[in-house]
Amino acid sequence: MELLNDMALFVEVVNAKGFRGAADATGVPNSTVSRRIGMLEKAIGLRLLHRTTRRVELTEAGQIYYERCRRIVDEARVAHEQLGEMLAQPSGVLRASLPVDFATIYMAPIIAAFAERFPRIRFDFDLTPRRVDLVAEPFDVAIRMGEQPSSALIARQLAVLSAQVYASPRYLARAGEPMSPEELSKHECLGFPRVEFWTLQNGNETV
Repeated sequence: MELLNDMALFVEVVNAKGFRGAADATGVPNSTVSRRIGMLEKAIGLRLLHRTTRRVELTEAGQIYYERCRRIVDEARVAHEQLGEMLAQPSGVLRASLPVDFATIYMAPIIAAFAERFPRIRFDFDLTPRRVDLVAEPFDVAIRMGEQPSSALIARQLAVLSAQVYASPRYLARAGEPMSPEELSKHECLGFPRVEFWTLQNGNETV
């Protein structure tokens, strides 16, 4: 990394035609610029610059080295700018695993707005209940419902779903309407997700 920094500093010296100009352009003290270029020449084993009281000029070796270094520095600058563009406008494929219920209820209303805001992002959704391995499988994020096992993964709560008890009019006409939680034990109950006990609340009362 230090070599790359010295190469970039060498390019600045050549472009500015002197150590003082390079120091002004980079914010590095003039004495430091001169010392680092001298160390670079010593490491290479060739003189890169002819120094005069007014300016510096490239040697033959310096001209060859400058052309190579300039291309490397330019490529590094382009790479840096491209990453900046990614921060400003994200792009690529977003791979997510999530339950189809969550996708239908929460994602469907916002996915169009998200796609409009970030048009360079493409989606790859796995709408199955299986628990994907975020380390071994190529997924960026997984959304799951219910209590999750502790792990080293980063997790964030997105929403709280309040469970309700429902019955169809046809079932109530056949089996009768329960008037208390205790009467539910006499009815045909289906739970999702499947749990051994139902916890019902009415204000501060919990059964």
